Amino acid sequence: MRKLTFMVMLVLILLISTSCESPKISEDEAVSIVLESHSRSSEEAEIKAVSHRFGEYKVEWEIDAACEFGTDYIDDQSGKMVKGEETNC
Repeated sequence: MRKLTFMVMLVLILLISTSCESPKISEDEAVSIVLESHSRSSEEAEIKAVSHRFGEYKVEWEIDAACEFGTDYIDDQSGKMVKGEETNC
C-alpha cells in the first residue's frame, strides 16, 4: 500500500511540475498577434477581453465597421494561433 501511495504522489508531482511552465510570450504579445491577424488597412480590430488558462491566451476581439467579432486562442509557449472562432453579421 505504501508503494502505491508513493507512486501516485510521484506521478502527481510530475504532472504538476510539467504543466506549470511560465508563459514564454506575454499578454501584450498575444494581443499583438491577434491585432496583426485581424486588422486591415482601414479597419482596426478592437480587443474586448484577454484571459490566460491552460497554456493559452484567450483573446476576444471585434471590428465594428465590418460587423465581425470572434475569439482567438494563442499558445503561450510558441505564440501560434491554436484555434480561432469568427462571426460576421
